[in-house]
Amino acid sequence: MPAPDLPSPHAEPERYQGRPLLIVLENYVLDCIGKLPPESSQKLAGLMQKALGGGPDWKQTLREMLHLDPSMDEELRKLWIKNEALAKQDGTLLHPVQFAKMVVDENFAELIGKPQV
Repeated sequence: MPAPDLPSPHAEPERYQGRPLLIVLENYVLDCIGKLPPESSQKLAGLMQKALGGGPDWKQTLREMLHLDPSMDEELRKLWIKNEALAKQDGTLLHPVQFAKMVVDENFAELIGKPQV
């Protein structure tokens, strides 16, 4: 049972209106924690190359574009493991999408802007 203060694990198209970087960042987090399906990663690689250039490693392109440290992937993986364990201790189910939304909202707010209303 999810905690009431966690974001929804479900698709929220209105969340992404006018904020395309938001979905890319959430997928970046999901990929770093091993929860992004391979076909989604391949699709993102193609979209990133088409839109921004860069090589076949879309996460590297994103890190370079946003000036993120290469260690970010591993740091996110460790944070997922820690938060998943804490949620289990509290008897809460933490869905990977909820985690991705929280991480992006808390750490990339200046990049993603405010939600459209």
